[in-house]
Amino acid sequence: MTGTAGTRQGAWRRPELRGEGDEPHPVGWLELFFDLVFVVIVAVLAHDLDENRDLLAFGVQFVAVFWVWNAFTYYTERFESAGLEARLFTFVAILAVAGLAVWGHDGLGTNYVGFALSYLLARLLNIVLWLRAGFHVARFRRAAFGFLGGFLIAATLLAVSFVVPEEARIALWTAAVVVEIATPDITARFQAGLPPITKDKFPERFGLFTMIVLGETVAEIIQSVAAANDIESLSALTIVDAALGLAVGFGMWWVYYDFVARRPVAPRFSVALCWVYLHMVMLIGIVVVGAGTAQGLHDTAGPMEAFPRWLLLGGAALTLGAIAAIESTLARAPDEPTHPALSPALKAVPAFVLVVVALLVPSLTLAAALVTALAAFAVPATYGAYVWYRRR
Repeated sequence: MTGTAGTRQGAWRRPELRGEGDEPHPVGWLELFFDLVFVVIVAVLAHDLDENRDLLAFGVQFVAVFWVWNAFTYYTERFESAGLEARLFTFVAILAVAGLAVWGHDGLGTNYVGFALSYLLARLLNIVLWLRAGFHVARFRRAAFGFLGGFLIAATLLAVSFVVPEEARIALWTAAVVVEIATPDITARFQAGLPPITKDKFPERFGLFTMIVLGETVAEIIQSVAAANDIESLSALTIVDAALGLAVGFGMWWVYYDFVARRPVAPRFSVALCWVYLHMVMLIGIVVVGAGTAQGLHDTAGPMEAFPRWLLLGGAALTLGAIAAIESTLARAPDEPTHPALSPALKAVPAFVLVVVALLVPSLTLAAALVTALAAFAVPATYGAYVWYRRR
């Protein structure tokens, strides 16, 4: 058992709000196990995007899945416990997330009922935890009731979505998810006086989840090459394209972990909330890059089709642009070597160039598109290496 807030209690523990004076501590084994379940659902959604080419459906499903993960992560941030109740609640949450994976394929179509019910179960459990915390911690009570209000509106929209045509169902699902992700902003005044987000644990959880999503992108590229090899012997061009795809994945890892993951978010609730939203956008971009590359590897001869080209270059632009914006939410140490304006600009400008290339150069081959994306990530990576090693 790891020592956390409430260690003087019994095996079944009441929620206790973590304070500013708590000792720093790493992510626990239970949290890591919980995060592993999301590997499966991210893989299912990425495969769906590759297969069905429905970017809207992927986006609203991914946002919902991310919000389930973020909600439990935030609860742990506020009310972490080493009691037996934490293990029980986590296991029930894992069952709900497993349902999201089971019914994630065509989750807004033929599998909608199972996917939506799994989502509602996961969110309901999270709301029960918030209400339990609010019952024991008066300081958090108004925020807990605010979360409940947002959930009830979203649940009502989803209940109606079960009895309407598919077109209206997707609109109601999207509206419900928007209500869910907007609720923390609406309840911000109730949370403004809470202890700031921890400088170690909360950013580490996001860094680990980002690694999960990056891992899925890498896996999708490798699996596409393996599938091509099952059909016929790999050509030298396919091997080169795959290597470039992995290099782009490495570039995304490099830029995020050099510029974002090593620094905490600024200690203001509104800024931390923006930091969460921007991570959501960035993670969508990472998955989209992998899907575009995988689709391009299905046919490496000639120019890319428009859809995979936009996925690859647009996803890379979204990733870079989001990282640039995330930088503006980070706390700056006195000896921080990066420039507060130049560093984000060296990501935002290449992101803009990627969008222009996607618009104006429809004749790009997969190799050319990958080289273009790789060059865009190389700009901030080179700058980061320069300022970091020059300081040392």
